[in-house]
Amino acid sequence: MLVDSLTIDSVPQDEVTVSSYRSADLGPVQIGEVIFQDELRLECEDIGTGFYVQLPIQGRFESRHRGVRTLVSRASSVVYQPGGGPFSGRWPAGYRALCVRIDAPALETALARLIGDRVSSRARFGPVMDTADGYGRGWADLLYSVNRQLAGAPDNLLTQPLVAAPLAESVINGFLLAAAHPHTEALTASVAPARPTAVRTAIDVIEADARTPLTLSVLAEHCGVSARTLQKAFQQHLGMSPMEYLRDVRLRRAHEELRAADPYVDSVASIARGWGFSHPGRFAAAHEAKYGIKPLSTLRG
Repeated sequence: MLVDSLTIDSVPQDEVTVSSYRSADLGPVQIGEVIFQDELRLECEDIGTGFYVQLPIQGRFESRHRGVRTLVSRASSVVYQPGGGPFSGRWPAGYRALCVRIDAPALETALARLIGDRVSSRARFGPVMDTADGYGRGWADLLYSVNRQLAGAPDNLLTQPLVAAPLAESVINGFLLAAAHPHTEALTASVAPARPTAVRTAIDVIEADARTPLTLSVLAEHCGVSARTLQKAFQQHLGMSPMEYLRDVRLRRAHEELRAADPYVDSVASIARGWGFSHPGRFAAAHEAKYGIKPLSTLRG
């Protein structure tokens, strides 16, 4: 949760008065309710590796992130984005809210699947989310209803994988509709014709097993079609070959691992090799072309 990821500036850690905290882990999505007994002020240099949103249940709080100062309320929240720079917040006594965390790789994978195209760079979201009406209001209401399960017995529905997995997907998809980002129009536009089953199957195999030595023939066998048929379908519906899609997924995963890695323990070369990039120079060029930053800077940053 957002509060857990911050360093406390003006309040000693042994004096932080969180009167209650409960949470549910839905895999790529974590949801928790927090209540502060006393006023709390926090600061940190970055919010971590996931995307965070706080949905107030009672009270409002002052937030500054990505250079934007916002009064977070039930009508307007903030999208805390990894790599967005310093954060500061001040919560009043009695403040109560839902804290939602979404893993960045899961969010970007969902976005890529929904828009039917590659995400050219790391997902970027507007700093403020309107939760007064529209998709923002609907997404917040969904999370508030989930919170009622948190208040239930330990064996509530959220502990069941059959419920947790599709719920996490709904939360991520709802966030993508509610938050502002460059692909909003693509998500809300008329739905394009569905991709062929073979393309969907190949994408699922790649996303699940991107580290394995997949080839066009192996993918075609998984899909029950010829290699030529699969190649043609990818070009027609995605504008790239299956191997280009695989390379793009591996590059995205390597980028996320670089961002989360310890530069004193890990190296660019080892992470690149782990994702199938055997030539460091080519990996560096591909990474910089897609993300606008050298992989070494990503690791150190």
